[in-house]
Amino acid sequence: MGISEQFQLWRGAYLALVGLVGCASLLTHANKNKTQSQKTAVARGAVTWSDRLRWVLLAAIPVSLSLSLTSYITQDLGSFPLIWILPLGLYLLSYIRGFQSLDKPTFLVHPHKHFWIAFIILGLRNVLPIPHQVSFLISTIIFYQISKSIHNQLYEHRPTVQYLPQFYLFTASGGVLGGLFNGVVAPLEYKFTLEYPLLLLLVLLISPQHLVSVTNYDNRDSQILGSGFIVKNYQTPVGKWYKYSTYFIFVSWVIIAYAILLGSIGIPNFKGLTGAIIPIGVFTLAAWKLKSTVIQKLIVGLFLFGVLFLFKPTGNYLFADRSFFGNLQVVSSSSYGGSHYLMHGTTLHGFQLTNSLSAPQYGLSSSGIGYYTAVKELVEKISSNYTRPIKTAVVGMGSGISALYTQPGDKLDFYEIDPLVVKVASDEKYFSYLKKAPANINIYEGDARLQIQNIDEKYNLLVLDAFSSDAIPSHLLTKEAFQVYTNKSDASGVILVHISNRYFDLSSSVAVTVSTLGLDCRIKQYNPTKKEKEEGQLDAIWLAVGNTQTLNNYVPDWKIVHKPNITPWTDNYANLLSAFRALGIKSKN
Repeated sequence: MGISEQFQLWRGAYLALVGLVGCASLLTHANKNKTQSQKTAVARGAVTWSDRLRWVLLAAIPVSLSLSLTSYITQDLGSFPLIWILPLGLYLLSYIRGFQSLDKPTFLVHPHKHFWIAFIILGLRNVLPIPHQVSFLISTIIFYQISKSIHNQLYEHRPTVQYLPQFYLFTASGGVLGGLFNGVVAPLEYKFTLEYPLLLLLVLLISPQHLVSVTNYDNRDSQILGSGFIVKNYQTPVGKWYKYSTYFIFVSWVIIAYAILLGSIGIPNFKGLTGAIIPIGVFTLAAWKLKSTVIQKLIVGLFLFGVLFLFKPTGNYLFADRSFFGNLQVVSSSSYGGSHYLMHGTTLHGFQLTNSLSAPQYGLSSSGIGYYTAVKELVEKISSNYTRPIKTAVVGMGSGISALYTQPGDKLDFYEIDPLVVKVASDEKYFSYLKKAPANINIYEGDARLQIQNIDEKYNLLVLDAFSSDAIPSHLLTKEAFQVYTNKSDASGVILVHISNRYFDLSSSVAVTVSTLGLDCRIKQYNPTKKEKEEGQLDAIWLAVGNTQTLNNYVPDWKIVHKPNITPWTDNYANLLSAFRALGIKSKN
């Protein structure tokens, strides 16, 4: 649905909600003297501050986990309209399902929970060869199971009726604190998205105790007990999986320790002391208030240290920080005889050989590096092998590799929304493409679409490469956006669109959209040879957009994109889910 239809739908839904709430109020008032609630809280003694702290802590964890999962989706998958509904909906469902007496133990009672959490953390670090779609699916399922378990713990620790107002006040306060940790503390204090692994570690200190077993004559139920999923009402000894659960903790976390220690002890992953004091304080409180063994506390404490000081999502880094637009790292690598990689989220956004920092090769002497081979080819063709200067606009700076394909007299304008990217790409310690480029380089900070339409310029080549990790800025790919690009291109200008992605195939959506403007669209997938890969070229998929005659001149060997019967993207309508490929992107050739 388009934005206008969504507006009408939400307005109608809210009006219906107001009416239903009014009806419910009237019905409740009419029946309040006829019936009384049959639900009563578990009889307990007076509430202590120890109980209140437990409520706050247990309420904060699921909220923080849901926001961490949302960050993971939006930064690495894509920022779809209303995508936050998925983790929020699962959070609310876990509250509904967990806030009652359950017929079987929850996820946190299961001894194999440690392996599943280890699986997620290792997958996040890209240590295990797990497809990103599988990692995302498992993370979502485990998040729901953990949240339901914790909400069930809250239910089990609820007080008598007279203390219920306090109970709900402190659980609500815990939700607020969980949100503040993700929304304020984590972005300011951590260089990576550490809140997700930190919360998963904290969960391991929660060990609900269920005194359960099976009757001697029911072997089937005995086997169920052994797996950890049992009915609460049995009355015989606890099975061996419960007795030896501590050993499972040790084995699983030794595996994680091995992976974490692949990194080196260097600068910490937090920016200030607050980033260390807060998790240490919370873990101390959790170790005090939540039921766990001494060995559990020691092991989790060890890995808290590992996450704060050793955890490296993509390797040893020279620079790491995060902004509103995601995590940014400059990684020192031994590849190609020594190089610096720019990582935005989990995606490579450019690199430079360390031996070229002092004197990069520009123009015809430069080679195709990274996934910018298409840019090199188009620049050479449009400039007739640098016999005349050209004007180029690049949306998404990365490490500034595009500056390699310039010569004196050229003009190159970068449009970059993330000031952190500008800071890193302009620092010669990491990348020297911009500082030593022979062309006239201009950098415009802010949203590219808004910036370009305010520039009085006509470009020969306009390059769209504005992905943050694999997230898609769909507002840059609508009909109105391409109209802006066309207005800023000369009569024979070309628009290059980089669409390499692990989750989305954008070729058909772009082709159908630009066809409404009378433009043609061609595609090429670059599959470098072994020798070319050794020189630094990477796999990439590019689209070339322009009028038919121009594309026949510059990219005659590129393939015409199939145009299915789908709706073009506009500012009012952009169906990103239609381009989603659950099993990954297949080769175009």
